[in-house]
Amino acid sequence: MDSTTAERRYRAFLAAAQLRHPWQFRCPGQSDEHDGVQVDVPPGWYGVLESLFQEVEAVMPVAERDGFRWRRLCARHAMLEVAFDGLRDPVSPRVVEARERAAVTCDVCGHPGARREVAGRYAVNCHRHFIQRLLRCHPEGESGARIWWDTPQPALGGRSPAAYMEAGPPSEVLIEQALRLAMPPVPWLDASNRQRLQGAWPVLDEALGERLRSLRVAAFEPPSGRGGTLIAMMAGHADPSAQAAAVTRLARNGFSDLRLRLVGQADLASPAVAADPWACMLALEASVSVPRAQPDQSFLVR
Repeated sequence: MDSTTAERRYRAFLAAAQLRHPWQFRCPGQSDEHDGVQVDVPPGWYGVLESLFQEVEAVMPVAERDGFRWRRLCARHAMLEVAFDGLRDPVSPRVVEARERAAVTCDVCGHPGARREVAGRYAVNCHRHFIQRLLRCHPEGESGARIWWDTPQPALGGRSPAAYMEAGPPSEVLIEQALRLAMPPVPWLDASNRQRLQGAWPVLDEALGERLRSLRVAAFEPPSGRGGTLIAMMAGHADPSAQAAAVTRLARNGFSDLRLRLVGQADLASPAVAADPWACMLALEASVSVPRAQPDQSFLVR
C-alpha cells in the first residue's frame, strides 16, 4: 500500500469513527471539529479499534459520556497503547481485551498473527506479511528479493516462492528460507570484544541457572554504536518470565547495549514455528559462540 492510499484509508477510518461515536472524541470546551485525540495505529488494527468504540458505546452510561474522551490510541513496539479520560470501570476491561486482540492481529491485513522481531523491530504479522518483512532485509535489496521470489527453488518442489504462496498458506519451509535470506553477516570478534562478552557468562549463570547451555552473539557492530544481540541457549524451551530478570542483571553489569534473546534448544528444530523465529535463525546461521569464562564473581552487581 503506497503512502497516499494509506493516508486516504486512515482518514476514512478516523472520519467514520468520529461520525459514529462523536462523544468519544469530543474535547471538553472545544468544538466538535477540534481534533485532540492522537490516533496512530496500522491499518490491520482498525477493526480492533472499531470494536473497542462499539463496546464502549454499549457500556458507558449516558450520564457519564460528557466526561469521557479518548486521548491516545497508538501502536508502540507492536503493542496497542490506550489512554482516555473519564469513568474507568466500564472501559478498562474493554481496553485490556482490545490490547489482547491487537497482540494476535496482523497489523497489515487484520488476519490472525503473532508479534515477532525482524532486525531489531517488532510487528504483529500473519505468515504472509512476516515473509514480506523478511524480504525487505534481503542483502541485495528489493531487486535481489524479487529475483528470489520468482526463481524456482528445489526445497519448494521446483516452484518459485511466488507460485508456492499462491497455492496456499506459507509453509514452514518457505518461512525458514525467507529467514535465512534476511540474516545479517556473521560477526567477527576481536580479542577485546571476546573478553568483554565472556563477562556475560557469570551474570547470566546467576539469572538463568543450570538451564543455560551456551551463549552466542549476532548483529554485533561496536564501531557503529550497535551492541548486538546476545542469544542465550536454554535447555528445553525458553521461559519468557526469566528474561526480565536476566536483562536487568546484564544492564547493571555493563551490558545494557546488548539485546538479550532466550532460545530453547528444542525450538531450533523448527525455527519458523518457534516463539522467536528471528533469534532461532540467528543462532543457527548468523552468530558466533561466546566462550565460557569464570571471572571473579564477587564484582557482579546483583
